[in-house]
Amino acid sequence: MMKLRTLALAATAAVSTAVAAQAETVTLRMGSAAPDNTVWSEQLKRYIGKVEELSGGDIQIDFFPNAQLGTMGDTMKMTLTGRLDMWVGAVPALANVTSELTLLSLPYLFETTEEAACAVPLMDAAAREKIGKKYQLINFLPVGTQSLGLKAEARLPADLAGVKLRSAPLKTTMGFLRALGANPVPLPAAETTTSLTTGLVDGVDFAPTFYVATGANKTANVFVPTEHNYNVGAIIMSSKSWAKLDEAQQKVLMDANEVMGFGSNAAEIKAFEAKMIGAHKAKGGTVVDLNDEERQAWIDAGQALWPEMLKDVRGDAEGFLEQLTQAKAACAL
Repeated sequence: MMKLRTLALAATAAVSTAVAAQAETVTLRMGSAAPDNTVWSEQLKRYIGKVEELSGGDIQIDFFPNAQLGTMGDTMKMTLTGRLDMWVGAVPALANVTSELTLLSLPYLFETTEEAACAVPLMDAAAREKIGKKYQLINFLPVGTQSLGLKAEARLPADLAGVKLRSAPLKTTMGFLRALGANPVPLPAAETTTSLTTGLVDGVDFAPTFYVATGANKTANVFVPTEHNYNVGAIIMSSKSWAKLDEAQQKVLMDANEVMGFGSNAAEIKAFEAKMIGAHKAKGGTVVDLNDEERQAWIDAGQALWPEMLKDVRGDAEGFLEQLTQAKAACAL
């Protein structure tokens, strides 16, 4: 009888231990518009793997790429309200919450990938100060350059007059295109291919990877490497979800950034972009080779818009831009 009681107590203890261990495991949901099997999703999977490794499996992240949980704007709202734990997307989308971050998408703020790779990490502390407790910034991410895919060749800004261009619903991007004489049409990436086919738009404002991965290059087959914006992204976490974690768990999520170095990831994305455009060209697509004078015309047109764009930025726009200027100057040394 005593032996049976002992076995029963041991079994109960084992079950209790198993339940406790299960309770300690945290599962977080991460939503992203990044297409699966692209350089962006692979980088995020590295981060997720590192989180699992550092936590000993106690933190699991369920990853939903391809906008499975909704558009970038929808999933951002879900994260801000705590209905989604983690969001990955373009920083300009966060400008509705942290207005100063709009400045990271000024046209030709960064003229090269290398400049962006150096300067953006230097803005981490300044950004966190502006963000406050609205959400938890896990890390800034490189997304890559933004260029144009058109149905007809364009070499100078004036060539865009009257052209209907798919655009992200961002003030800076739409303002830039409108100032060049184009007609920006805000559309989710998923609707772009159909819109090109029906004639709703004549071209796209896209990163090279999206341009090819979505099939937009099949209709708008003239790629113009304006590189008018270096896209910066971010991983953020709901303040509610963050507060539920203990300090050790929070540290794991931040320490896992060791596999998300901005410079190394930016170089990887740049190589992937070149591969995608190479594939486009190999299949008969056109790639416009802008000369130095033509490229400078795009840069001048974009940077001339900064003063006007600053007027729409709430908060400490001038101060944040000054910090950006200092970061770029430090990178030039």
